[in-house]
Amino acid sequence: MEIQAIKRFYPARPRNSHKGTYGSACIIAGSDKYIGAAALASRAALMSGCGYVKLFTSEKVKLALAAHIPQVIFLGEADLKSQSIAVGMGCGKSNELYTLIKFLLAEYKGTLIIDADGLNSLAEYGKEVLKEKSCKVILTPHAAEFARLTNETAESFAKEYGVIVLLKGADSIITDGVRTEVNTRGTTALAKAGSGDMLAGYICGTAARGIDAFGAACCGAFTLGLAAEISSAEKTDYCATAEDIIKNLHFAVKQLTT
Repeated sequence: MEIQAIKRFYPARPRNSHKGTYGSACIIAGSDKYIGAAALASRAALMSGCGYVKLFTSEKVKLALAAHIPQVIFLGEADLKSQSIAVGMGCGKSNELYTLIKFLLAEYKGTLIIDADGLNSLAEYGKEVLKEKSCKVILTPHAAEFARLTNETAESFAKEYGVIVLLKGADSIITDGVRTEVNTRGTTALAKAGSGDMLAGYICGTAARGIDAFGAACCGAFTLGLAAEISSAEKTDYCATAEDIIKNLHFAVKQLTT
């Protein structure tokens, strides 16, 4: 992917626009054990340019995060009216999570991003539910998560199940089974806990503001990769963290909007 191709996902924002113009992103993330996943996904979504970020999480996570991310709207259930939903980050693999994903696939009409424990729950309890859906679906596995799901290639799996696969790696593959893009941007600073949470959140926010699902996946992978490069240049691949990458997201977006 070239930078000029990604710039089209960052159009000029009309002066007379408002929160509703840029859509709503709903994040379903976190658990008592993985509070940080909800924080990173939500903060990345807040940086994407969408109008609202909503978080459905456990009570303990709400109490831990409410004062630190005051822009986020905390929910007691998934918001099916949001333009996009990201689910699975730090939730823990469970039949309960699988049941929620199955419900979303059947009832939700927007763009659904499934990450982390959402993918592991599909692998454990049955990926066939992906074939019966009313929403657009983006899966964001790393190699181990994808291997739990299937022994197919990303392209063949995407085509068979009618989904977009963003297979994360040193070079990430984004495919819907017909179109395939490769993202080479990024550094080994992304090879750390929290990177996937950020990516899912950023893609969710990007889709919320009206970017099509395939474009949102490409935009998220490229932008996070660029932010990682900026962070590594400042702090080295060893020392740059997910927190640094979020703090440098605005520098990446500035390069993509000028």
